[in-house]
Amino acid sequence: MHSQTPEREEHWLSVRTMPTLGLSMIAKNEAHALPFCLGSVKHLVSQIVVADTGSSDDTAEIARSFGATVISIPWNNHFAEARNAALQAMETDWVLVLDPDEEIDKSAALPKLLAADAAAYLVPIRNYVPTPTGRGWDRMTEPNDRSHPRAKDAPAYFVHENCRLFRRSPEIYFTGRVHELVEQRLSALHLTIARANFFIHHFGQLVGEEKRSQKALSYLNLLRLKVRELSDDPLAWVQLGLQEYECSRNAEEALRCFNEAIRLEPRIPEAWTFRGMVLLNTGKCQEALEALGRVESSVPGKILRIHLRADALHNLGRLEESRTAYREAVRLTHNDPVLLSKLGYTEVKLGYVQQGFEKLGRASHSAPGLAEIRERLMKACIVLDRLPEAAEHAEQLARIDPHPRSFLRAAGVRMHLKQKEKAAELIEQGLQMFPTSADLQQALSELV
Repeated sequence: MHSQTPEREEHWLSVRTMPTLGLSMIAKNEAHALPFCLGSVKHLVSQIVVADTGSSDDTAEIARSFGATVISIPWNNHFAEARNAALQAMETDWVLVLDPDEEIDKSAALPKLLAADAAAYLVPIRNYVPTPTGRGWDRMTEPNDRSHPRAKDAPAYFVHENCRLFRRSPEIYFTGRVHELVEQRLSALHLTIARANFFIHHFGQLVGEEKRSQKALSYLNLLRLKVRELSDDPLAWVQLGLQEYECSRNAEEALRCFNEAIRLEPRIPEAWTFRGMVLLNTGKCQEALEALGRVESSVPGKILRIHLRADALHNLGRLEESRTAYREAVRLTHNDPVLLSKLGYTEVKLGYVQQGFEKLGRASHSAPGLAEIRERLMKACIVLDRLPEAAEHAEQLARIDPHPRSFLRAAGVRMHLKQKEKAAELIEQGLQMFPTSADLQQALSELV
């Protein structure tokens, strides 16, 4: 028998003791996305477990083609229960959790993370969205760098962090019927959570609007059940309040949920942030400022709070303060077009006409399909009594966002210019699209 050299023996021992990594996921009817997900991670993991919750497509067959162990489990409207069933089948030292509509970034280098002392890692997740501006939870969108081919047509993404990589242990498991996390267990066990040096791509927001709406309603029902089961969990109340507001614009119910979260945890930043947002949207701008002021500036979600504060100041007529806040938000978002347009409009109202219109023009060029930016251009022209330009922007707005009121507004500007025939033409265009609109019918009868 040949003896090994010290170098070969050292290499053999390092291979023998290298921590193992496995992938755990739940899936249902994900045959369209699963090959991309599993393909992104197959070279990194030694085990794949897919818990199938009732697929009627080729999800299970595709998973097995990647060497996965597929277990069939009933779907009981409980995400944590399903994820924990998948965890029970894991045998590796570490567990990576992905959803089928996600991929791990190709730059991910995991061996160093697995060899470190941390028990778990918070992983940034890029959530690609179909609009150039907006918000996800309390994070503002960022311009997409187009680095991933599947997201090349997405204009932006927002980032949030979840613990998706952790040591396998029976004491580490998911909690929560929806928006399930392992973080609560890690905290209860006083285990160290470090930050990962890689990120995950998430494509779920790029599905059609109908599917997004269906998912939102499903989550709303699950969150209502969640707060019954975890009535002392302040974050669950925040999640429900935001979902209530986003699904139905039920401000009263949303505020009730946020207030309950604050009662349970007076310092919870998300509750104060979203409370400020809802108060602002219902016209209670001073109360909104007070709520936003309860959150420390270093807490995540800073850009959204600056944006909301700027809006509240603008609505209160405190335009110089509003301008300062908008400028900071524009800087932090690298010229978010909506924020840039708000800054430009504020500057026009303050008398910085050239600066303001330059920003409004840049915002419109950056996001030509966003109606609210075109509307600010129109309003800025009206403020300066530049009605011919306002009329042009109003008509473009009617094309971007066709609605009876947009045609009425465009016609109204033409009437101010004493262009009755053009106003009637616009009303007739509106009636071709909205023949049952009583407002358009009445406006046309008054013009004839």
